[in-house]
Amino acid sequence: MTTFSATQSTAGAIANDVAKTRAGSRKARYFFVGMAILFPVIAVIGFTPSYQAMNAGTLTPHWVVHIHGALMTSWLLVFLAQAILAANGNFKFHRKLGLLSVVLGVLVWLAMATVSAHALIANHPPKEDFLFDLLLMEFYAMSSFGLFFTWGIFVRKKDSAAHKRLLMLATLVLLQAAVDRIHWLPLLGIGYPYVFFLYLDTLLIPLFIYDFFSLRRIHKITLIGSGVIIMLQLSVSLIWGSPAWHQFWFNRLAPFVEKVIEVKLNDAQTDPLLGNYGDKKWHMTVSDDKGKLYLKLPDQPAFELGAISKTELFVTTILWKLYFVKGADGRVIKVINKQGPLTWEVQRLKN
Repeated sequence: MTTFSATQSTAGAIANDVAKTRAGSRKARYFFVGMAILFPVIAVIGFTPSYQAMNAGTLTPHWVVHIHGALMTSWLLVFLAQAILAANGNFKFHRKLGLLSVVLGVLVWLAMATVSAHALIANHPPKEDFLFDLLLMEFYAMSSFGLFFTWGIFVRKKDSAAHKRLLMLATLVLLQAAVDRIHWLPLLGIGYPYVFFLYLDTLLIPLFIYDFFSLRRIHKITLIGSGVIIMLQLSVSLIWGSPAWHQFWFNRLAPFVEKVIEVKLNDAQTDPLLGNYGDKKWHMTVSDDKGKLYLKLPDQPAFELGAISKTELFVTTILWKLYFVKGADGRVIKVINKQGPLTWEVQRLKN
């Protein structure tokens, strides 16, 4: 009788575990597929303004950037497909697609490195420019994605729970670039990196909630992965804007970039460029102060300008070039502004 009761209890425990496992599988199916759907939505929201600018002709990215975008999009779609296949129990195709995702993951990582290097070498920004801080963001994304992706591949056969969490974290950190571009989010305009990070980190909250309700505890990968992400984010925030960081990478890039040859303009050459440009919504002023040219925007400090020719100026501390266009009468009628791939025109305002 005692043996029968013990056997019955054991059978009941096993049945209970099976029931919990199935319930957990159902939750996993909805959770990971749901997150895999949410990620492309965030990417679309973040990058839509950029594609609108490309359509309007004001943004002309290099072809390397297009390849980078295609690889990132492919990764999001493959992650979604993998989540759906796993949720439906189609592990045969899940594993086959997994082989492709390994190659794709390596290409995604290489594309991040290539785009970062190209942006700095092609634009050769001054050492004070914001691009050197963006390089920090790229290092953070490359480090975290590379770690989670590689770790997730190694544990895929022996620990599926860790595998799917690691691949989700790898995909999540790729969304930083999209989140940074959602300019209507409160406080994004103040320029501090921790604000951008806080918005991305809200995507970690659902994983903690899922772990708590499905496991009654927080999975170790969720804890370790979140800790790694936050540690790297804190590192970026501490180094952000560091003159030493800017100087180090400016010196490393110096042998690979074309040096800007500045020329000295006389008063007769600079006077036609002076004045106000823009419209009712936005304007800038080019002025002369004791023989030096300055660019002034409303409510911002003046930027010193250098000259490449008598119709081409550049801001000495940030990546910004100004091309002055003359009309039939020889007077300047507009300025074409270029900041890397971004181009826009402003008309000269009547005094």
